[in-house]
Amino acid sequence: MLSLLHDQRLQSTIAMQPPSTSPLPSPRSSGVTQPSSDASALTANGSQSPDLETEGLCLLSLDGGGVRGLSSLYILRGLMLRLNDERKKVHLPQVKPCDIFDLIGGTSTGGLIAIMLGRLEMDVQECIDAYTELMSTVFEKKRGRFAIGWKGDVKARFSSKALAGAIKNVIEKRGLSADTPFYVEVENEETRRCKVFVCAKAKETLHVAYLRAYRLPGRPAEKATILEAALATSAAPTFFDAVKIGQRMYVDGAMGANNPVFEVEKEAANIWCERTGHIEPLIKCFISVGTGVPRINPLSDRAWKFMTENIVKVVNETTETEQSFASRWRGHLDKRYFRFNVQQGLQGLGLAEYKEQGRIDAVTDEYLQHQNTIPLVYKCVMNLRSKKYPPTLEFLVEQAQALEEQDEKTHHGSDEMTPAETAEVFDQANKLLNKPREAITQADLENAFKGFCRVLDAKRQQTTLAPTPKELARIYHKMMSTCLQLSHSAKLKPVQKTAHVRDAGNFGKLALQSAIESGNGDRVAQMQFYLAYIEARDVQLRMEGQGAPDQALLAKKQSASEAVSMAWATLSSIPNLDMTVYDAMAQEMTT
Repeated sequence: MLSLLHDQRLQSTIAMQPPSTSPLPSPRSSGVTQPSSDASALTANGSQSPDLETEGLCLLSLDGGGVRGLSSLYILRGLMLRLNDERKKVHLPQVKPCDIFDLIGGTSTGGLIAIMLGRLEMDVQECIDAYTELMSTVFEKKRGRFAIGWKGDVKARFSSKALAGAIKNVIEKRGLSADTPFYVEVENEETRRCKVFVCAKAKETLHVAYLRAYRLPGRPAEKATILEAALATSAAPTFFDAVKIGQRMYVDGAMGANNPVFEVEKEAANIWCERTGHIEPLIKCFISVGTGVPRINPLSDRAWKFMTENIVKVVNETTETEQSFASRWRGHLDKRYFRFNVQQGLQGLGLAEYKEQGRIDAVTDEYLQHQNTIPLVYKCVMNLRSKKYPPTLEFLVEQAQALEEQDEKTHHGSDEMTPAETAEVFDQANKLLNKPREAITQADLENAFKGFCRVLDAKRQQTTLAPTPKELARIYHKMMSTCLQLSHSAKLKPVQKTAHVRDAGNFGKLALQSAIESGNGDRVAQMQFYLAYIEARDVQLRMEGQGAPDQALLAKKQSASEAVSMAWATLSSIPNLDMTVYDAMAQEMTT
């Protein structure tokens, strides 16, 4: 039964993941179709098409990571050097990333690199030189020691003016002025060589926003300049000031999509298959490059520790995104989807330690020469070698027709629940959770979870009316709550309990995002409390497994307890809210 639950949980997690870090699933994306393990595209009659190898899409996703972005560049340098060496053998000219990739997307410093490689059309070594100079200029001098102003505002630790000046210098060295538009007007968008976008976070909505150097159908052209787009994606809270473009304010995209692989997938679907959203069969090579796995050091300053809570979470979210996307694309792993990320050696490196270039270079080179990485690089380069043409309209239409035929075959005669049946399944699952706590069995929880999964799948399959954010928030909340209760089951092993806590966290984030989109402030506060509790529960389980916890874990426990207390205080201010359950949960984690 437990293995069945895990399979059900995995399928639901895959199904509800949108092609972005925004937790709200796209109504057009399929919740059950898994990526095909075949690397070839389909023709309209269902046969394989060789066009994917020459005309298929090549996508590049770049993580954020401050100075560690150099590691991404060193990885790209290794890939491009190997690719150009292979081309040289057959007397072909050298190529740059903008010659190979149809779409490049990045976040934070990954966004800066995306702009330099795609919009400014640099080769990788030019980008490394410019990036190194930029980092040393920006991070050479801090504004001051204190991050919290006397009015309680958060002061940027580094000069935004210095950042703007450094980026301006990079742009001007490419023969462009600082006020050059980010958007490049072309007569036909289909003929654009390399499309580039960067992720930022809109302060007004707290959602990830895209700044594009191209235009999507039905959307106005981006008004930002190259400089403004670069500043917006780089405006890391506490590091640099927010950036105003027109009437809107932006901060670092890392606060919502530090690993933008879902964003790149979603954007590719918006560009090349807006109606169906089925982008996987059109992609021949999808490369995601990280900036190394950092170590989160406990901070002694309690006020500063609280203010940087979201920045610490970026690290965990980046890893979770990587694992989730790899799960979605597991049929194409190391065939069409490649993830490169240094695992060891960059743990102690901060975002602003610009003097550590030699260390970053050495550690990344060691990673590229590792016995596990060498064959991965080879497979990736061999994939890129066959890229010859940009995707043609005929190729895209052919794939769309094939997918429509597949969808008709898949959904013909399939069992779909009516709205009344969906409501009944939800009530049955909810009834299992509403028993007295001591009467709820592990089987009850497993059956309840499977019921909520069925409801979620049914909602996603609705063809006439997409589920509302309010409905999704309710379902995700129930799935989160069920996983949390499973984490307390005495019959489960510690590793199983931890897995349920992690699942609860994933569902909680989905519920929070849906609550934000529904505009329900009370629900948002509730979900923020649950997420704080989940983090504390995760630490609690780790301490139980460690026996004598080390200082780092004790520091995390203290931080998690403080977060629970603050979230509880926010809930307490909501009028007429029954605090019985929240009081008990807060007491459990703060005593």
